[in-house]
Amino acid sequence: APAPSAAASSDAAAASGAAADGVDEITSAAPRLAQHICSPKKFNRVAAMLYSLLESGRVNAENASAFFSVLAAGVSTPRACRARELRVAYRRLYLSASLKESLFGAEERAMIDVWRLRVLVQIDLCTDDTFQFAGSVRKVIAKLEQLPCFYPALEPAGAVHLPEAERGRWIDAIFDCVDAAFEQHKHAWARSSVDLLVKAAVERRQNFSAPQQQVLQQWNAACKGQKIQRQQQAARDERSKDLTSYERKEKEWQSADITTSDGGGDLGGGIGNWLAKQNNN
Repeated sequence: APAPSAAASSDAAAASGAAADGVDEITSAAPRLAQHICSPKKFNRVAAMLYSLLESGRVNAENASAFFSVLAAGVSTPRACRARELRVAYRRLYLSASLKESLFGAEERAMIDVWRLRVLVQIDLCTDDTFQFAGSVRKVIAKLEQLPCFYPALEPAGAVHLPEAERGRWIDAIFDCVDAAFEQHKHAWARSSVDLLVKAAVERRQNFSAPQQQVLQQWNAACKGQKIQRQQQAARDERSKDLTSYERKEKEWQSADITTSDGGGDLGGGIGNWLAKQNNN
């Protein structure tokens, strides 16, 4: 049996050469390609081949459904697209598919729309660019606002909700994006955006599964806890600004670990030494 990488290359070559032979082999190669694209080690190679097929016009009405099945296999582990070494290939392939969605049927186009969020936006949330991150968060919030709030009074003005039958396909995609965004909450530049996103999700928590609701509440508690800490720190900083130089020195002295002897020992001097240093300031 051929080695796994060789097998992937063989299947890719067969699919790529189909149009030239006048025989559609994309359909026949699709099941094995669907297996290969699920492997992180093979993903980049298979994704590059699929991208080439799309861009060269070899995907058509005859083989589009088979091609779509390979794309669907590629997102069977939705969070795999966050891997740094796979992001470029994921983005290039699924962006190309979204731009050529007219090749596919109505149900397939509906799923490609979900992939725009679940793949493209999720990848964009794995950034250290403040503006890109904030823009991606806004896209997730916009989709969240198409779900009903737990309390109707919280609904934004003019909110238009997705039909109930369509909401299920979006829930996991939205949750994965909130999860990707929350991973950035450790960075100060991301916290305000993450706080807004988690708040929007919690306000619509009844749309999610019970385990997802539990995680949302955990994220919400973490966001609120850090927000309180930031507010307390800001208040302390503001009070510190209002102190006179004498009050700041007095506060410093009150918290200093000093001895009453002039010997000082390991603490670097007693009160006499400490006072001498203050006079020089």
